[in-house]
Amino acid sequence: MPEPGLLQQLLGEARLPSAVRVEHGPLSRLPRLFRQPLLQQPDRLADAYRGPLSFGRGLRSPQTFDSRANAGALLQLGLTVFLQDVAPTLPGALEFLRQLERELGAAAGSARLSAFASAGDDGVSCHYDAEEVISIQLLGRKTFHVAPMTEIEQPCGAQFGPEMVAVENLYEQARDGFPDPAGVAFQAHEMQPGSVLYLPRGTWHRTEALEPSLSLSIVLRPPVLADALLGWLQPWLLGDARWRKPLYGAADAHSRELQSLLGELATRLKQNAGSTILDWNAGPPVDSGSLLRVPGARLRLTPAARPRVRLEVSALDRDWRSRVTFDSEIPEALVPAIEWLQRRKTAFDLQTLGRQLPKIAPADLRQLLELLVKANGLRQLVPR
Repeated sequence: MPEPGLLQQLLGEARLPSAVRVEHGPLSRLPRLFRQPLLQQPDRLADAYRGPLSFGRGLRSPQTFDSRANAGALLQLGLTVFLQDVAPTLPGALEFLRQLERELGAAAGSARLSAFASAGDDGVSCHYDAEEVISIQLLGRKTFHVAPMTEIEQPCGAQFGPEMVAVENLYEQARDGFPDPAGVAFQAHEMQPGSVLYLPRGTWHRTEALEPSLSLSIVLRPPVLADALLGWLQPWLLGDARWRKPLYGAADAHSRELQSLLGELATRLKQNAGSTILDWNAGPPVDSGSLLRVPGARLRLTPAARPRVRLEVSALDRDWRSRVTFDSEIPEALVPAIEWLQRRKTAFDLQTLGRQLPKIAPADLRQLLELLVKANGLRQLVPR
């Protein structure tokens, strides 16, 4: 029989449940990721972790503080420590998250892995998250108190709870009143090592650690439809010079032109943009649109054992520093394609490249373009 998927191993289901779900059992039944040495004691993970973290005393106040302090030292002070991104610290975690995303049909980067560590007699104050959460208890006992939040369906943005700051995009969602857990009936779930709890987005919850505790949270935050539309819409509009026109003068001076542009946009959206928008946000194939060289990116060829050559790709990071993003051997037959790309200054598509180089198989050209997109040597443009 084929090995069950990751979600099946965690929750006993192949799909995300529609309600709170808890599964109890030994740690040994869970994927190997959750049974590695770094997770056998809270201070071992805390000492190895070098990423962003925050801390607080959740049973006393909802306020948390970002910190660059050593997580192990904060634990010794009796604080609850939130390790925001432990995937780079845990061997195999990044591969686990990508596989889970594929199982769920979620865009790459939708899942992250965080950790909560507490010295005991503390926890997390009442709030809801605007994302799905799978909590895996690894060490110690902890109680989750959970209840549905009914004021906002499918909340989007940041977490919210009593005495927490409301982020800007919450106001439009809260026209019927801000969520309030007062008077809500909570249900308690006792978590022990090996327990797994699934919380749909918008579920009130608070926790109490009964003893030194460590848990991991798989946080699922795929783009929502609004993200998909906005992610496609702005670059698509900016590709048309009429939408880049500065607004000087009275508003009514531009109203007629705007009405015309809105009409064109509405027609475009009705005709065929729906599938295009979703495909674009899911990472469109390189043969679905145009590509453009990234400014500052360099493609460098050096000899290697024939019939191979070495390709090095370098690109500028956010600090304007050039970094190598790809360095490996490729077939020598692709050299004419690299040389063509080095000369190309305007946008092109796979079909154009194929017509210029008919002796190279289209599948090989497609694989090369995919490689260069991942290495930030090429940028995919919104299909027009």
